Amino acid sequence: MARRIGVFGGSFNPIHIGHLVIAEAAWQEFALEKVLFIPTADTPNKAMHHIDKYTRYRMVELAVADNPHFEVSPIEREREGPSYTVDTIRLLQETAAPTTEFYFIAGTDAVADLPTWKYNRELLASCHFICASRPGDVEKVRDSVRYFGALGRQKIHFLRTPELEISSTILRGLIRADRSVRYLIPDAVISFIQEKQLYKGAW
Repeated sequence: MARRIGVFGGSFNPIHIGHLVIAEAAWQEFALEKVLFIPTADTPNKAMHHIDKYTRYRMVELAVADNPHFEVSPIEREREGPSYTVDTIRLLQETAAPTTEFYFIAGTDAVADLPTWKYNRELLASCHFICASRPGDVEKVRDSVRYFGALGRQKIHFLRTPELEISSTILRGLIRADRSVRYLIPDAVISFIQEKQLYKGAW
C-alpha cells in the first residue's frame, strides 16, 4: 500500500493555530502518515519583516514538537538560489520509497493561482494538492481544476476547515501593537517571539 505524506510549505511568519488546524485536518481526512512542514527560504520578492529563515524554522519546530505525526524539514532552508515547489517535491521523491504519494497542502488562493505557477503541470502530475477551503471559497478554485482538466479532477482535493479569521499578517500587527495573541499562536512560539523581541521593529 502506498505511503501518503503531507507537505505543508509556507513562510510561517509566524506559524499559528490556523496552520496547525489545517495540517491536523488533512492528516486525518486523507489518512496521511505524517505532515512535513517546510518553511520557505528567504525570498527577494516577499517581505519577511526582518525575520530570517532560521528564526522562522525554529518557530515551526517549537509549534510541532508535541505532535508525533508532524515534522519539520530544512530542505528549503538549505537550498541556494530560486526555489520552486516542483523542485522540493522532486527532492523529496528522490529519498522516498517509489510507492510514496505526496499531498501538498495549500490554501484557496494558492490553488486558485496554480495555473500561473512555473512548471505547474509537471508539479500536479508529481503530487496531489489538498486545498484547504472554507464554505463559500470553493468556487475560487473551480477554474483552476477546469484549467488542468482530467489531471485537475484527479489531483486537486478539497478539505473543509473551520472558519478561522486569522493570518500571519494580522498576528504581526497584534504583536507590534502589544496585543495578546494567546490561543492564536502556540505558547512555545509566543515565548520565543517574546524572548527574541520579534516583529517589534520597523516593517
